[in-house]
Amino acid sequence: MKISNPILKTSASFSFCLLASIISSNEKAYANTCESLFGDNPSSINNSCYITPSTYKIRVYEMGLCTSDPLAGTSIDSSDNVTTDNTISFSSCTPTFQSSTGSLVNLGGNATATLTGTNFRPPTGTYPHAYIKIKNTFGLKGSYQINGTTYYSASDGSPVAEALHSEFDEDLLDFSNGKTCSGSPELAGAEVFTTGVTGTMKAVLAQVSGGNIGTYTADSSCGSSTHLFGSFQPTNPVVISNQTQGLEVNFSITGRGMTIIPDGSGGMSGFGGGPFSPAFSTF
Repeated sequence: MKISNPILKTSASFSFCLLASIISSNEKAYANTCESLFGDNPSSINNSCYITPSTYKIRVYEMGLCTSDPLAGTSIDSSDNVTTDNTISFSSCTPTFQSSTGSLVNLGGNATATLTGTNFRPPTGTYPHAYIKIKNTFGLKGSYQINGTTYYSASDGSPVAEALHSEFDEDLLDFSNGKTCSGSPELAGAEVFTTGVTGTMKAVLAQVSGGNIGTYTADSSCGSSTHLFGSFQPTNPVVISNQTQGLEVNFSITGRGMTIIPDGSGGMSGFGGGPFSPAFSTF
């Protein structure tokens, strides 16, 4: 079920509206989810997998559309290996939303959030790609059941009893290791979604100059990232015509917004962040 309540409706001088809403966590998606890999309440797990978190907070600085892929040098192969040239090519992109201080939104559950900022009408045309600029800090909360025991996220992302259930902030510095740098850090991530909101999501860790909506430079070393630049190629491109009055963006974290990290012995060692995906429609 899709929640159609608008969480943003701010008219720009071009009389163009941006509406953002959330896809309900009741809508199932099966791309590397814990349920698809291990079933419901498995006796053990042996790989990382995705669940739907109850809380998923991001700070959005800018969203927009592109005629070519701004992360063309970042790719994922059939074995889920990601490679990147650490380059953001922004020349074909145009913003549809900006907030210099960032708009903090919670995509978790069925709650309605509000984006605050300035909207812009993109030029008439066909846009096969979209982008987003956000803080590389995610506010997360969730739970997962293994062998009849439900584990809850603690303030540090570790699994604990329900009494200690807390939201935690994860500063993403390494796509392979989360908030700390691994021996072989991954500074880019990608995921192909074939169910639910379909398309290819890619992201690179970055630093900025000129403020939060300024120039984003993809990091080539781990440990100093402050922001994240993401691109999404939806299954169908976004078409803006002269008759288009607005653009609706639906964010989905269903079966993908939180990672369950195994401990190597059938249990779990902790919770981590996962991707989200946007879907677009015009009106």
